Amino acid sequence: MKKITLFACLIISVLACNQSNQQTAQKQSDSISAGKNSIQYTCPMHPKIVKNKPGVCPKCGMDLVEKE
Repeated sequence: MKKITLFACLIISVLACNQSNQQTAQKQSDSISAGKNSIQYTCPMHPKIVKNKPGVCPKCGMDLVEKE
């Protein structure tokens, strides 16, 4: 009985780890593909200000530059 319980726990652990790895790989591929298509712009003085199109910083009025 102990062997069956131990074996069942082992199988569940392996399946849970495999599912976690698949989700992580999917998230990484999504972020990579999203990063290639979108250009972000930020303020040189306020790096927390990030926009998807060029413009001016709402805090200081400086032009936004392309984020590296």
